[in-house]
Amino acid sequence: MRSANGNSRPIASGKQHRLFSAKSKQSFELLAADSVRPPVTFRRRSRWIWLSSASTIGSSLDVKGQSHSPGQRVRIGWLLCSICLALVGLVSLLVFAPAVNAQDPTPEPEVYEVQPGDTLFSIAQQFGSSVEAIAAANDITNPSLINPGQKLIIPTVEEAQAPATRAVSSTRVHAVRPGELLPGLAFRYGTTVWALRVENELNRLGLVWPGLELQIPLPSAEHSGTPAFPLVGVSPGTLLQGDTAFVEVVAGANLELSGSLLGQELTFIKDEGRYWALAGVNALTAPGGYKLMLEATELESGDRLAMQEQFTVTRAGFGTYNVVVSEERQGLLAADVTETERIKVNAAFAGVSEEQLWSGTFGLPLAGEMRVTAQFGQRRSYNGGPVASYHSGQDLGADKGVPVLAPMTGTVVLAEPLKVRGNAVILDHGLGVYTGFWHLSQIDVTVGQTVGRGEVVGLVGNSGLSTGPHLHWEMRVLNVPVDPFQWTRVVFPSPNSEVEPGAATPEPTSPADG
Repeated sequence: MRSANGNSRPIASGKQHRLFSAKSKQSFELLAADSVRPPVTFRRRSRWIWLSSASTIGSSLDVKGQSHSPGQRVRIGWLLCSICLALVGLVSLLVFAPAVNAQDPTPEPEVYEVQPGDTLFSIAQQFGSSVEAIAAANDITNPSLINPGQKLIIPTVEEAQAPATRAVSSTRVHAVRPGELLPGLAFRYGTTVWALRVENELNRLGLVWPGLELQIPLPSAEHSGTPAFPLVGVSPGTLLQGDTAFVEVVAGANLELSGSLLGQELTFIKDEGRYWALAGVNALTAPGGYKLMLEATELESGDRLAMQEQFTVTRAGFGTYNVVVSEERQGLLAADVTETERIKVNAAFAGVSEEQLWSGTFGLPLAGEMRVTAQFGQRRSYNGGPVASYHSGQDLGADKGVPVLAPMTGTVVLAEPLKVRGNAVILDHGLGVYTGFWHLSQIDVTVGQTVGRGEVVGLVGNSGLSTGPHLHWEMRVLNVPVDPFQWTRVVFPSPNSEVEPGAATPEPTSPADG
């Protein structure tokens, strides 16, 4: 210690000096030592470390002919500490700033100019995208109508396929088993005892007992053995009104899985380490965001999982058409007639058989060149009345008597004359997937019969509520009408399947037949 005249003198051995904080009034002791600058010890507050460090730094500023009081040394030390911290922060910014700037920029979307003879199907094949994704990216309401010279934004394969990812919201519940304690559970799930206590409002002792259900927080210290949540995906990435949605769950554990999408209870199929299900998007579903809700139980651990995944339904751009019905058939528009038949047909479509009878893409129900006379989803009015319904299938123009072919193997569940739909046949392809054929002039199958792909089920006609010979081809998934042409381009259940050649959507040629 220095005297007023600047000379140093040692502190007497055993003598204690106390400094008091003006705020806390807590003391720390400078224990005497034989050295001029004794070591600093403290009792409680860790902030005295800073004070003692500042004092030490300040002491080192003494130069010949100058002296500083202990208070001055502390203030000078604080100043130097602040300067050092500022320099460290500046160096950190200089070191890490280039790493931020070096990130890859967002790639510009690819733009393609339509050439003569191009179709959206051929363009999708060329770039590995999908018709639906290109149509949605370019706000094309009728995918069949594109013009040479038109410039199209081409979505990437990743945007078109929407691979499975972690669900946006996931929770796990674990029922405590005999012998399990919080430390072991915390390690297993990659979390901390404190986090488990807070999540479940446990007391400080953290006592648990068999059967107690614990909410498991998300991992904060994952390791190789930490249980992971399943990956969840909804395809196609651009889901249009009237599409079939493919739901995929990839899990490392065996699951009992259930869920719902747009109000439909999903039936999951286990297939080589994944679980998948299908659902139909109603053509009247409002565009916007929706949630896929999933619940699962891990068979080995007994843990219960709840997951939510968001997806978006995009407007398909269906048109509106007024159907003119002849006077002799206007009685078929009566509400009691249409409702009775609707109930009967819905019952035939309602079953969910366990066996999948299809493989690959579906074929077309008519041989030769297709003529679409009324597209799926078209909003409809009759005889100038209000728009009260939509077209639930694809109308294909053909002459009376042309054979109607089964697009895929199926079991006949309905084959009879109906008032509105005329002579009708419905095929069950398994797992809630059906096709229907209306307005036939002749039925060539019977209920319970299994028909193969390409076999004749009837002949084109003009029966029922129809304005001319044609085939109404309908497809339903879980009793929701969907666009059957999607199934001629996309392989279900695989969401990453390549579009198969030769299955392009036929061009529309004329207004609705009925």
